[in-house]
Amino acid sequence: MATGTVQSYHANHGYGLIAPDDDGPPLYVYVDSILTAGGGERALAEGQRVEYDPTEQEGRRVAERVRRLA
Repeated sequence: MATGTVQSYHANHGYGLIAPDDDGPPLYVYVDSILTAGGGERALAEGQRVEYDPTEQEGRRVAERVRRLA
């Protein structure tokens, strides 16, 4: 899994961007890719540290299985 920082997240639209720690281009993150513990809220905050699986969908870099880090 890769790690990064949430650059922006728009809860009303259900997507945002993650800046990867490897200095690569930002990845899109969608609400349905956010994992929650115990049915918590699927949302991210700007500046929050996350762990994710990088993939590509329709020519875009996308973060899957996104998990918040402490």
